[in-house]
Amino acid sequence: MDSASNDLDRMLTQARKTLDAMRKGGAPERPADGQTGETGETGETVEGVGEAAEGRVKVTAASGGRLTKVELNPRALRLSAEELGEHLVTAANAALDDLRRNAGAAAAGQAIDTARLSEQIEGLQNESLRQMTMISQSFNDAIAKVRGGK
Repeated sequence: MDSASNDLDRMLTQARKTLDAMRKGGAPERPADGQTGETGETGETVEGVGEAAEGRVKVTAASGGRLTKVELNPRALRLSAEELGEHLVTAANAALDDLRRNAGAAAAGQAIDTARLSEQIEGLQNESLRQMTMISQSFNDAIAKVRGGK
C-alpha cells in the first residue's frame, strides 16, 4: 500500500501545482519530459520595446510589466523637460503595449492542455477510489476479526 500511497501523494501534488499555476494565470508545470520555463518556450524573458520622438527615446519593458531600460539619444536631451517627459511616457506605454502583444504570443505556445489535465484528474479519482476501497476492506476485516474474537 506504500506504493499506492506514494502514487496518490504524487498525483495530488501535481494536481495542486497545476491548479496553483492556473490560478496565477501561468501555464501549468509540466513533467520533466516537456518542461518549459515561466518566461516562455525558449526560457527567455518576454520583452516589449517602444519608441518616441522619432526614435530618440526608446524604452524596454519585461515580463511582469517592469521597465528594464531607457535609452536617450543625445539629441533628445535638447528637448524641454516637459517634451522629454511626454516622449518618455509615450515610449513607455508603447513598450508595455508591445510587451502585452509579445506575452500573448508566448502564452499561446503554452496553452493549457485540458485533455492532459482531465486525464490527470481521472487518474487521481480512480486511484483515490481504489485506495478508499482498500481502506474500507481493511476496516471490514478488522471489524470481522473483533466480532469473531468474542
